[in-house]
Formats: sequence, C-alpha cells, structure tokens
Amino acid sequence: MSDLAIVADSVICCRASPSQKAGLVGAIRKRVKKNVTLAIGDGANDIAMIQEAHVGIGITGKEGLQAARTSDYSIAQFRFLTKLLLVHGRWNYVRTCKYTVGTFWKEMLFFQTQALYQQYAGYTGTSLYESWSLSMFNTLFTSLVVIFLGIFEQDLRASTLIAVPELYAKGQQSKGLNFKIYLGWMFMAVSEAVIVFYSMYGLYGTALFAEDQSLHPMGDMAFTACVIIIATKLQVLEQRNRTYMALLGWILAVGGWFMFNIALAGTYSSSTNPQYYVKGSFFDGFGRSALWWLTLLFAIMACLVFEVAVRTLKNALLPTDVETFQTLEQEPGVRKRFEEASSAWLQAGWHHGTTRSSVELEEAEAQARRELDVQELLNNRPRVMEEGRGTHKSGVEISEHAVVLDEQHSASTRHTLPRTVGSVRSESMGRS
Repeated sequence: MSDLAIVADSVICCRASPSQKAGLVGAIRKRVKKNVTLAIGDGANDIAMIQEAHVGIGITGKEGLQAARTSDYSIAQFRFLTKLLLVHGRWNYVRTCKYTVGTFWKEMLFFQTQALYQQYAGYTGTSLYESWSLSMFNTLFTSLVVIFLGIFEQDLRASTLIAVPELYAKGQQSKGLNFKIYLGWMFMAVSEAVIVFYSMYGLYGTALFAEDQSLHPMGDMAFTACVIIIATKLQVLEQRNRTYMALLGWILAVGGWFMFNIALAGTYSSSTNPQYYVKGSFFDGFGRSALWWLTLLFAIMACLVFEVAVRTLKNALLPTDVETFQTLEQEPGVRKRFEEASSAWLQAGWHHGTTRSSVELEEAEAQARRELDVQELLNNRPRVMEEGRGTHKSGVEISEHAVVLDEQHSASTRHTLPRTVGSVRSESMGRS
C-alpha cells in the first residue's frame, strides 16, 4: 500500500485514526528520501500527524486550538495555505539562502585581503587591520546589511508567485543554495579581494609621493573598501525589494564605520599597538591625502563594475526562471495580468473597503445582469397566473402554458422559472 501511495498523485484515507495518520506520514518520510513532508489539520486527532511531518500547519476553527498550538504555523482557513506556501514559504527560502551565502561571501572578501598581505609580512601573522577595528567588523559594520537581506528580500512579487506556481520548484530543486552557487559567490569574493588589495598596495602603498604609507592607512583603506562594497552589494545589487530599510542598512554600515574612525582617531592611546599610528591619523595624516581617497574610490568602483559586468553576462547568456520573470514584471501589461490572475488568492482575508478591483467589478456586473433577467421574468409571472385562472372560470379546459426563454438568459433563470410555472399548474389542477 505504501509503495502504491507514493507513486499516486493523491490518496484519500477514510476513517483513519490519529496513529494511522501519523504512520502514513512516517512511512512517506522513510521511503521517499530527500523529501519534505507537510501535514495540515484542524482537530485534536491531527496532532500526531502534524508532529510527525517535517512542517506542521494547524487550522484554528470549530474544533478548537489544539492543532494550532502544536503546529509550526497556524492559519485561520485552509485556503490560506496557497499564499503561505507559494509566497511566504518561497520568500523565506530565498532569504535564508541569500543570508547564508552572503555571510560566507563577506567573510571571504574581508579576510582574503589579510591572506594576501601575509606574503609581504613574511607570514608572521601580522594583521593588516588594527585590532579594535578587526573585532568590530562583524558586530557593528556588516551585521545589519546581511540581516536586512535575510528579512526583507522579495525576489519576485507575490502576484507573480501566485500566478506562476511553477516558480515554487526553486526550493524543491535546491536552486537557491547548492555547491555551484557557493563556488560562484566565493569566486566573486576572492576576485574582489584581489582587486581591493592590489589597488591599495599598487596605487598607494608603493607610491613615491604618498605622505603616510604605514600599516594603518593601508589597512584602513582596505577595511573601508570592504565595508562599502559589502553594504552596496547586499543592499543595492543583491536585494530586489529595495525599500527605506535597505537605505537605512547601508547608512548604518558605512556611516557607522566612518564614525568609528573618527572616534578611534580621537581617543586611541599611543601606547596601544604603536605600530599602527592610529592617534590623529584620520584628521592630520592619511585623511588629508587626496591620493588615499582617490585610490579608495578606484578600488570600490572597480569591484562594483566587475560585479555588474558578471551579472550582466550571466543574465544575458544563462538566465534563470527568476531573472526571466523579474524582467517580465517590469512590463505594466504583464504585471497587470499577474495581479488579476492572483487577486482572488492575495485578497483572501483582506478588508477590501470601498475600492474594488477590475475582476470584482466584472463579477458584480455579471451578477447584476442575472438578477435583472430574473426580475423581468418574475414581473411577468402574475399575468400568466391571471390568464390561467380566467380560463378555468370560463369552463374551458386548462392548457399548459409554455414559456420560451431566450438564449441570452442565464442558467440560473432557466432553473428558477420552471419551478414557478410548475407551482401555478399544480394550483390550477387542484382547483379544477
């Protein structure tokens, strides 16, 4: 039975006990490898099944809240499952994937510059970055940008995901996070680290007319370039849903780093790590050097141009389904068709107010026409009844009254009229 149930598109089990429901889910989990099972129920007898599945969904209804309290997710009606899976489930998968690879990417970009510096430091382990700055990299300067990406990202509109449910297969086929995608992100990280380090070392570190070529100015330039590149890629290039929160994340990351530089230059003790010469250097040292700022700008722009060029070539030569529909969403006509096709699902549970969509207006107009047709026939009913009664009183044999319906009348009218006329005939025959 289990083998047959696995190959079938759908299976209906009647009068199953709670243990049998849980056993069925457990059998599917064991026999079908690399699967994700989902169980949904609204009563206490569904609790075992909900707990056995990978994902359990409880419906709050007439049978109480037992199922909802033991489930992973709770919804009010069964029809909300479509939006929960196709929209919010897929968004959550994409956010988790981008958060994961984004975290690995930024760490590789930042610490690869450290690795490149070691060949010039004789592999002594000397850090390119000042210790306080190094300890605050993940805590203050790059944490919010990757967290905001993992919270607010929406690669496609909700209307598109409902209208094209095949896009849900991205998670089932592991297209959001796999070894190939991981290698692509790591390649970009190493390439951009090489650009940052050798731009800093070649254009500023070996320049003949630079004022301060000590360790701290070069490390501070690489640190600044990494923070700006990370914030720009994760909040501008990678994030599709660009809102005020993306702008806020970028400002907090970049602005926070420059504020930290100002505070560090003003309060740093000369006896702490004297080899870095941090005290006042941002005000009176490399901070006043035009070469330092131009080299920083060149390193940042070179990495961003490289990032955009790689993305452009990939989208042109090897576009994915997501990138194709992102392009289609830019067309107002296509976007409108997606919205109309998914309006019934997206508006489930909404408080519509007084404004109606085009689909609702068409349905209301059709309903008004049907009601008008029925009303016209009902208005003609007394005349038919009076003619029937008059013929009965005059002693003439009652004949059946045939009513012809036009082809344009709706199906609801055709069902309503025979019942009305039939009651008139029965009344007439009873009197005769």
